[in-house]
Amino acid sequence: MIKPHYFLFMFFITLFTSCANVDQIDRGHLAKKIMQLDPHPEESAFRNEVRSFRESAIGGTSAVGGGCGCN
Repeated sequence: MIKPHYFLFMFFITLFTSCANVDQIDRGHLAKKIMQLDPHPEESAFRNEVRSFRESAIGGTSAVGGGCGCN
């Protein structure tokens, strides 16, 4: 049987390994446009607009709402 303090130990190991200090010189590299989730937001907006006209359907490209059916 796994002891309860093992879970606490694993929680703290996960917590401390997920944090990282970034040097000042490296922050410029990490802030580049290619490192963003969507490096080309204008192009994505244009593609979504073209897709909505072509398929006569708008939306469905991002998750909104809380799951209750109300947007």
